[in-house]
Amino acid sequence: MNAQPTELTGFRAMMKRFLAPKRAAMQAVGFLIGLALVAWVVKGAIDVAADPTRAGILESVRAAWNQRPWLVIGIALTTAVSLIIDGALFWMVLAPVRRLGFMEIQWLTFVTATSNFFPVRLGIPVRYAYALLANRLTFMQATAWFIAVTLVVLVSLGAVIAATAIIPVPGFGWAALVLVALAIGGFVLQRLAHLPIITRRFGEWTRMLTTPSTYWTGTILRVVEVLLWIVRMWCAAEILELGLSFATVTVLGVAAIAVMLNPFGRIGFREATTVLVANWMAGGGIDVSHADGGFKQLALLESLGEMFTTIPLGLISLPLVISWYRMRRREPAVNQS
Repeated sequence: MNAQPTELTGFRAMMKRFLAPKRAAMQAVGFLIGLALVAWVVKGAIDVAADPTRAGILESVRAAWNQRPWLVIGIALTTAVSLIIDGALFWMVLAPVRRLGFMEIQWLTFVTATSNFFPVRLGIPVRYAYALLANRLTFMQATAWFIAVTLVVLVSLGAVIAATAIIPVPGFGWAALVLVALAIGGFVLQRLAHLPIITRRFGEWTRMLTTPSTYWTGTILRVVEVLLWIVRMWCAAEILELGLSFATVTVLGVAAIAVMLNPFGRIGFREATTVLVANWMAGGGIDVSHADGGFKQLALLESLGEMFTTIPLGLISLPLVISWYRMRRREPAVNQS
């Protein structure tokens, strides 16, 4: 079935926005900076491996696999479950106004996560393209969907950051602070969604933010995802036998997921942030010129663990996404209200 004019109009508007020269240039510059940061981290990790008194990353992984294989499995498992939560969040936020296939969104999430490793982050453009051409949402509806997901993510992350700043180790007190922050965030989002300017523009699509079950389930799932990032960081630190406290690992995990919101790209910035924060937590301040090489190993291992899990999942999911896309294109168009 050929694309309808309204679908093509929305698709072209999306492509024009995301391929604008300024945006493309910013991401290209960000990618180059990220490559330089990765090169710095890799050099530090190689220097550690060259030290006869210390183990390299591969040696540490082999030793962990022989003695504590669950640490290596833990890195892959936390990454996979984190991606599943991401997909569930997109599906759940949209559910009050539109039902899509749960596995359809899961396969798409694996593919978009893989595409974020490209020089230009393609995750959101790919989601837009699929939403407009396969799910036949209008550009405004797709935008409302992604804004709603982003707000849920930001509220959840803000709650975790605030709780971690007060209590750096997850526990009952930490959880209570997170719940209080989520309640405040939910109240604010409810108020914003009911503003006349918002209701006039988005109509019934504001239910994505005003449905209590959607908000609470989505935010709590996102908090669980942050905990998975912390566990993945802990697994990497344990494999390298760095002896980091769980408080340090918690701050590192939260910082790693927070820096992913940067507009420049996936590569380099997270690894550099891990080194910076680990050095700061160890008392070295923000001067990373003499940061322990183990911190660079940690940044690299945690990042590679995510990459070597995400990319295979994305490649496996790609033909399934194509199959869903073709099935959706054969369906009759629904009324866009």
